Amino acid sequence: MNRFLKSIFSSFVRIAAFTLSSIFLFSQTMANSTTISYTLGMSKPQTHLLEVEMKLDSLDTNEKTLEVAMPNWRTGRYLILDFAGGIVEFNVVDGAGKPLLWKKTDKSTWRIETNNSPAVRVQYKVFANEFNLRTRGLNDEHAFVDGSAVFMYADKYRWQPVTLTVIPFGNWHVTTGLDSVAGKRNEFTAQHYEHLADCPMEIGNQKDFNFTVMGKDHVLSMAGEGNYDAAVLISDITKIVEENTKFWGGLPYERYVFMFSLSPSAGGGTEHINSAAMGAKPFIFKSPETYPGFRSLVSHEFFHTWNVKRLRPAALNTFDWTKESYTKELWIAEGTTSYYSGLMLLRAGFSTAQQYTDNIASAVESDRGRPGNLRQSLSDCSFDAWIKFWKSGKQSFNFDTDYYGRGSSVSLILDLTIRHTTNNKHSLDDVMREMYRQFPLGKGGYTIADFRNVSEQIAGSSLQQLFDDYVDGSKPLPWEEALSYAGLILSEKSPEKKIWLGATTNDVGEKTIVNRVVAGSPAYEAGLDPDDEIVALDGYKVRTRDLISRISDLKEGTRVRLTVFRDDRLREFDVVLRTNENVPMKVTKVEKPSALQKAIYSSWLASSTESKEKK
Repeated sequence: MNRFLKSIFSSFVRIAAFTLSSIFLFSQTMANSTTISYTLGMSKPQTHLLEVEMKLDSLDTNEKTLEVAMPNWRTGRYLILDFAGGIVEFNVVDGAGKPLLWKKTDKSTWRIETNNSPAVRVQYKVFANEFNLRTRGLNDEHAFVDGSAVFMYADKYRWQPVTLTVIPFGNWHVTTGLDSVAGKRNEFTAQHYEHLADCPMEIGNQKDFNFTVMGKDHVLSMAGEGNYDAAVLISDITKIVEENTKFWGGLPYERYVFMFSLSPSAGGGTEHINSAAMGAKPFIFKSPETYPGFRSLVSHEFFHTWNVKRLRPAALNTFDWTKESYTKELWIAEGTTSYYSGLMLLRAGFSTAQQYTDNIASAVESDRGRPGNLRQSLSDCSFDAWIKFWKSGKQSFNFDTDYYGRGSSVSLILDLTIRHTTNNKHSLDDVMREMYRQFPLGKGGYTIADFRNVSEQIAGSSLQQLFDDYVDGSKPLPWEEALSYAGLILSEKSPEKKIWLGATTNDVGEKTIVNRVVAGSPAYEAGLDPDDEIVALDGYKVRTRDLISRISDLKEGTRVRLTVFRDDRLREFDVVLRTNENVPMKVTKVEKPSALQKAIYSSWLASSTESKEKK
């Protein structure tokens, strides 16, 4: 190419680049000037219909169409939920109230013919009656709103700031992690749609209690009646917050809301960016048997404030609301959180080292008693959560693992391995803090490979075999070896093994229904199935209590006949009983621990209670 042609070509490239840059900047400017606001009403709560209007102003008038969509899932629950199925009375008008044409292009997307209008008003109602799913609910007592289950979004503008106006029913009020608009009641702002979708709202006559921890504002919000003492809850929650602050080095928010819904069927929780939505039964707060479970729930959800909400797997760094976001790291997101939720309670003084090791013994029994743990890896369980874990069936126990429980167990083994390898200079604590430093929110997220690399950096040695065997593989966990690092011995509680049927039942009315048959057990080998109704054992009618009692009196090798109804047809199965090899376990200290074992045990299971006792 001669010099003249090169000059022309260079000029053309500069002009083209300038033109493309100008177009990009213009489109960005147009997008940035667009304002998005929502109005949420609930004028007839007995109908379970939430009323929503989404306003988009200062749109690009050169665009003839606009697409809006409903998410197909919510954060914290990796399952397609099809929120669009609850949309009714969908309507669209321009800024002057003139109807605009629209059509659905798939199950959760609407394409609007804007007619070059600078303003569009999307109006619809949402049938909301799913309180226990922590998605959307409205009745004559209160409302709960997870933004992803109620508010549509326009993908082009999903990172624009948004405002929300709530019109509560009657004298109801709003509790949420969203920032309030100064001087305006029930008006809120969000940084963008993701923020709006991650700040749930309780709307009703809930009781809100404000308190301060580490200089930051916190709210305890209780919807429903129960036998709780707010002062006790605030005291316990404060200790959990303080312990997490010590662990992570600070609080990443200015205000946090602990939202509880109390009802006989409530339970579980969901983490959010600066709040947690949790359910509890109304009268669990005075019982030493049930209240620890409440504290455990709080500890788990609050640890998520860092692990998951800010330290995120790469696939969950930003959300594709239209489809599954596959990730192999849920065992870290949930399992490691489960591991630390117990440790945080121990360190805060809510339990003792003995109680903690008793729980480990129970964890071993659960781990070894679940056949699925030897058939599915943690990474596969995480990846398949969308189609398996949250859709668990009658045989899931036999074929699938559990990234909560098994993930917690692997985290414990990884922790003890690092402590042992580094002569107790480092632990999984250091791994989590380094992960948080290297992979802050918005920087792309992490993978299992990243987590292993950081773990190896902290451990100072390869951990590939551990990850190959117990994360990407499904080998039996090395409980005895790992616990020995802390000077602990795992052994059977009793040398006597019990006779085992291998099926568990529930009494439902006048029926005794099989709810689980363990793979490899006598019942499994004989052909029993979940949902079978057991009528008789050796010709005599039995209920659950009778079944357990009579079988426990028999000897190994005894053949019994079970009579069952299956699909209303009477069937008989001969079962040859044998002993259950998965027996109750106990964890005890070695008589003469080494200096390293003592150091690991002390630093690993140190609690504020024991520190006070030593003083």
